[in-house]
Amino acid sequence: MLAAVFKRKGVLAVEDRPQPKGLAGDEVLLEVEGCGVCGSDLHILSDPPGHPATEGVILGHEIVARIMEKGAAVREFDTETRVIVDPNLKCGICSFCRKGQPNQCKNGTTIGIFLDGGFARFVKAPQKALHPIRDDVPLKEAVWGELLSCVLGSSDRVGIQPGQLAVVIGAGPAGMLHAMLFNAAGADVVLVDVANERLNFARKAGITKTVNPNDTELEEYIAEVTSGEYADAVVDAVGSQFAACLGLVARGGIISLFGVNAHAISPIPQYDITRKEVTVVGSFVGRNKFPRSISVLESGVLDLSCLISHEVGISELPKGIQDAREGRAMKILVRPEE
Repeated sequence: MLAAVFKRKGVLAVEDRPQPKGLAGDEVLLEVEGCGVCGSDLHILSDPPGHPATEGVILGHEIVARIMEKGAAVREFDTETRVIVDPNLKCGICSFCRKGQPNQCKNGTTIGIFLDGGFARFVKAPQKALHPIRDDVPLKEAVWGELLSCVLGSSDRVGIQPGQLAVVIGAGPAGMLHAMLFNAAGADVVLVDVANERLNFARKAGITKTVNPNDTELEEYIAEVTSGEYADAVVDAVGSQFAACLGLVARGGIISLFGVNAHAISPIPQYDITRKEVTVVGSFVGRNKFPRSISVLESGVLDLSCLISHEVGISELPKGIQDAREGRAMKILVRPEE
């Protein structure tokens, strides 16, 4: 099968790989329907890398697939069942798992980052990672399931209310999901990005207030639209914008740090957090959010298919990654090839 492999630092290679063999008792063999490109994939492929991964691994962790074969101990699923994969495999027995914080598992690993993933026709996964999704949910919607589960972990902690103002910095896929969830909740949403192509996608998706900080002084804009009160909630969907968030958040407001960038070091005026009584939360992947993510997708309350900017085969993925780096892509959907 053709596969997209993290070959070495900064290099994505397209290779022929054998179909996975030898299922453990609790594993299934999945035939991939499609797999999304995540910001984490871009960080993995950066030089220097902004996210760890195993060299030689098949990337791709936003997987929609069907069960083709089952291990002897698999009882909960039938073959041909359509599923979304939770790629973050937890041990279930460490102190964090026992305390109800499986996203902080000490012994966890990740399909598509440390184990072979979905940028190929077939992939293995344990049954505990599988979440069924209806056949009638279009692939362009279903492929958002993994990322949406992560964003729900952030948006739930923000707790936005109708009539409040939310600012989202970063109009990539994660930022777009934040903005669309806040919009659906009745909030006034401002989406910020330096790439006009992404802001165009946002307006097509119903986010009417978009700002490019290269063209508009952001703090002045937020002060003007709020009569000097600033934003009830600010989300950093980039991973390097903490200081900017502090300049935009209202007294008593909340900041959600969602984006991940291992190289970002922001100088933070701690006094501002104390004086303004700002709540700051970090949000790392989702905690038991997959069932609700799938419910949201099956409900059709969000129209996410319009955010798919690229549909590519495995062989075209390196070009798609470059487009994403240069701000010409919103969401890339990868389909397997022979």
